[in-house]
Amino acid sequence: MTNRTLWLKAHLYVGLTIAVLLFIVALSGAALVFEDNIDRALNPTLAHVAVSDRWLPLQDLVARVRVAYPGAQLGSISFPEKPGQSMQISARTNQEPMSVYINQYTGQILGNRSGAEREASLARRIHLLHTRLFAGQVGEWIVGVITALTLFMAITGLILWWPRKIIAVMTGASWRRINFDLHNVFGFYASAVFLFIALTGMMISFEGVTDPLVTRLNAAPLPQPPKQSAGGQGAAPITVDELAQRAKEALPGAFLKSLTIPNGGKGVVLAGMKYPEDRTPGGRSRVFLDQYSGQALTVLNTRTAPLGTKIINLKRSAHTGDIFGVATQALYFVTCLMLAGQIVTGFFIWLKRPANVDEKIRARRAGESAA
Repeated sequence: MTNRTLWLKAHLYVGLTIAVLLFIVALSGAALVFEDNIDRALNPTLAHVAVSDRWLPLQDLVARVRVAYPGAQLGSISFPEKPGQSMQISARTNQEPMSVYINQYTGQILGNRSGAEREASLARRIHLLHTRLFAGQVGEWIVGVITALTLFMAITGLILWWPRKIIAVMTGASWRRINFDLHNVFGFYASAVFLFIALTGMMISFEGVTDPLVTRLNAAPLPQPPKQSAGGQGAAPITVDELAQRAKEALPGAFLKSLTIPNGGKGVVLAGMKYPEDRTPGGRSRVFLDQYSGQALTVLNTRTAPLGTKIINLKRSAHTGDIFGVATQALYFVTCLMLAGQIVTGFFIWLKRPANVDEKIRARRAGESAA
């Protein structure tokens, strides 16, 4: 058996084994490039607001939510990144988490979504299908294995592509040849991007193993987040507006994406921050604040993070296509569709191979045995 035959068989049988699940992962991955857009489009009355001159004070907005949901324990504020998007405040009532949507310009409560409603939303269901196949942690491991096998498929596919180097479709040929050319063309043009998607996908699926390994690239351990504020004993926390301002001062130029609401206990306030180049939804920079004095106790800055932490911070946006904005989102969307196209064309290559192929193989094997 020649090396090429060995690679061909490995490519074929691995592909047939994972084809159905890989097709699901590829198509759901294409949709997830626009996950947030899908969710906002399906919930316009909650997600969108009319733009006005300025926001109401954060303290007033929090107070309005407390009045609308008496007895609810408020968790954190999620700030909109675009003027026409609404603000969200997380809350918990009777142990049931929910998100309250509020118009930051008028203070109008737009509505809420429970944790169960969020899990049942189309965007979330697509997310769980792509990352876990609706099978929990086991499903996440299966997706990780499929990703690793697909990486193997991409490498063997390039090996098989190399002798012919097909980079265009012969449009005037038979449908079988067109299908064969499409399989090669999809594989060639998608390979570079897909190798990147696969590697980061494996890091996400097996982050319990990969994160500690990558963290070893750091020259020193990261500072431990503080656990307590210094105040207490009847003292009142400073206002949410003051805490937000202190967070912005701790990381000039970073956008304040989220802020926990002080509860008067001993805990610290956590501000999630993101610089313009940080494309993750919640940001990867962190400021830990004393809720009574507003002092920045610990600051984690993505721009000054050590190498291992930088890689971990980038893995999600590098996997989803958010890393360079609309350009990479479009590129990843097309790549996922090409991957799905490879599965379809590969199936027809296997299904419609010439009838005399098996006879030739059997004859060759018989000749080798006789020799």
